[in-house]
Amino acid sequence: ARKISDWPHIDERFIEGRRRHILEEYHKLHDLCKKKATVLIVGAGFIGVEWATEIEYFFPDVKLTIIDALPRCLGPLPDSAAEYCSEYMSAVGIKEFYDC
Repeated sequence: ARKISDWPHIDERFIEGRRRHILEEYHKLHDLCKKKATVLIVGAGFIGVEWATEIEYFFPDVKLTIIDALPRCLGPLPDSAAEYCSEYMSAVGIKEFYDC
């Protein structure tokens, strides 16, 4: 295990440490939601899209933008999956920018 961590007060090798880390991140997102903050997500692959859509679902007052260097989201997936995902993100108000 690394001796230096961005979270020296949390030991994620144990369930309690992971639970505390998740709660800290939840509270940070909750604070952003209360402020109606804007969040930029860089990378529209599997994880970026999942992160954007989950933040939108659980914290609807956070304004989201997702960007990627590729011409569309979900690069390796079929076009139909990328189109479906892009339509969903557009419908819920997530701004998208590609080919950046």
